[in-house]
Amino acid sequence: MSRTSDRRLPDLTTGKPLIVIGNGPSLRGFDFDRLSGVDTLGMNAAYRHWDRIDWRPTHYACLDDALIDTHLKDILRLIEESRIQSFFLSGRILDHEPGLADDPRVRFLDEFVPFWFNARGRHHGLSLVASPAFRTQQDAFVTTGAYAVRYGAFLGYSRIILLGIDLTYQPIAEAEQVDDLRLVMKQTPANNPNYFFDDYQREGDAFQVPNPETHSQELHVAAFETLRDDFLREEVPVSLINANLHSRLTTDAILPYGNLARELDEPALGSVIVPLTDDEHDQLLANLWLWTQPAFFPFLGRLPDRRPDLVFVCNNALAASCEPRVQAFLAGAHRLRACFDHIRFVTLDLSGDADLYRRENHGPRTSQGFRAGPNNIFFGAMDAVRDRPGYSLYVETDCVPVRPDWLGQINRHLQGAEPAWVTGSIYRGPDALGPREKRHINGNAVYATHDPAFQHFVDTVWRPRLAELVVQHPELPFDCVIEALYELADGRLATDNPDWELMRHASHKFRYSALIPNLAGSECSLHDLADQLLELLQASPDSCIVHSRRLADCIAPLRNSGAKTTALELIELMREAAEGLPPRKAASGRDRKVQHGWTMARVRQGIVRRLPMHRRGLD
Repeated sequence: MSRTSDRRLPDLTTGKPLIVIGNGPSLRGFDFDRLSGVDTLGMNAAYRHWDRIDWRPTHYACLDDALIDTHLKDILRLIEESRIQSFFLSGRILDHEPGLADDPRVRFLDEFVPFWFNARGRHHGLSLVASPAFRTQQDAFVTTGAYAVRYGAFLGYSRIILLGIDLTYQPIAEAEQVDDLRLVMKQTPANNPNYFFDDYQREGDAFQVPNPETHSQELHVAAFETLRDDFLREEVPVSLINANLHSRLTTDAILPYGNLARELDEPALGSVIVPLTDDEHDQLLANLWLWTQPAFFPFLGRLPDRRPDLVFVCNNALAASCEPRVQAFLAGAHRLRACFDHIRFVTLDLSGDADLYRRENHGPRTSQGFRAGPNNIFFGAMDAVRDRPGYSLYVETDCVPVRPDWLGQINRHLQGAEPAWVTGSIYRGPDALGPREKRHINGNAVYATHDPAFQHFVDTVWRPRLAELVVQHPELPFDCVIEALYELADGRLATDNPDWELMRHASHKFRYSALIPNLAGSECSLHDLADQLLELLQASPDSCIVHSRRLADCIAPLRNSGAKTTALELIELMREAAEGLPPRKAASGRDRKVQHGWTMARVRQGIVRRLPMHRRGLD
């Protein structure tokens, strides 16, 4: 009699995915807390790590007879403690504990594979279960990883994500082969390249040969190729996603790749970086005040479970001296403070040529260029957050949010976008630009600081090439280096030109976006800039932060005036400045809620100021 009706099925009404967790080295350092609230399947000897971190998967699988013999006591312990919902095991365990055949939490390979049912399962009183998930034309390719996926499909999961399945096993000296199908560990290795923790295998452990010579193909690779083909042929309604970028499932094009953070709908933003110098303290506090206002609040609705850090990267101790004021402000702004995980100040101790910022593109030559200060702050910021998960938003104090939920909007963009190293804006104002500026992505942008490949690019290309280029071009800022490399690259030489070879392999990682439009020019009139901002609000809903010093200059007057705090009011303040109107009078606490920007008296003042001198007495 089949036990199918007796098994405990997971509750799949929520549409949760199943994460099938392998034990490959790509999982080193992985934070298992990321999987809380998600159904998971772990396997084999990984319980040794789970014991250390007090974690358990939803389901467990072990189909290796040698592992069953070696880890019998601990597998029975996992069953006894009842923290794991279901088990998928080799029928070999019934030779040791035949009573498990009656445990509804335990299913056996021998119930689903005809060969093992006839060889062993029938003897233990099991029934053969007909499931499309286990139908195959290659019944010799049985591995715990591939068949754990089949078990997940049998349970009813419609989306299965694979994690830590590398398929890159290599022989190690500590493993001694005792027969054609079995290895035994002579000692515990100090460094095990095949697993995500070094003592995954310990002295005396037995395990099956990963790629036995009886197979004409690599067993574990063939098992997943067969899984894919079987699911397609049998029309098994399961979406399979591999979340391991370096797995052979990805590099051999066996299964589609999907970023784990996106698959789990995790917040993608890990840090908000604000570069800071000592003359920007007042602007910073004005910005933080603006962020507390509903029309400019970073998140709307429920805050994400994982919130970004707020990191202030200071050129020196004088710049960092505002930390007490910032912390005091945030202590009184509880809702804004709750939008961020940690608040950090990073001090770089820059001085001399390393801290120079000369706006003019001329003057005595220096060792690091005219814009060494901002350049060094940027690279210091990339170093400061390289261990923080997620992307980083880099925003100078002249960046102004123009919509509420601006961090939420950036998160949503990153979750749905093709991964990029830099996501930012071309210059969108009317100012004339030189050849190295016309296509560059402004430095106020989103950076893939979580990506080791990006950090390697920063360390080996971006930073050293800037150091080379400023010798001849001291005016060069960090955000124009990529465009400079394009200018140097000679496509006519094809692979013989290193700059062209570099850029054609990396250019897709630099992405134009409407998220943070760059309007930081200085030549257009305030009226023209106000018109641009209004057009942007109306026509570009993806734009949520504007880079504009002249817009940032309006924040403090808006705060002092007590007028309604909206993006439109900021624009009106800019128009008033263009009209020559005097600063708005600060409102009292009683009047602050009702004061309007365009009062008749202020309009008349502005009209009078534009009249010829001989007519100003006509008011």
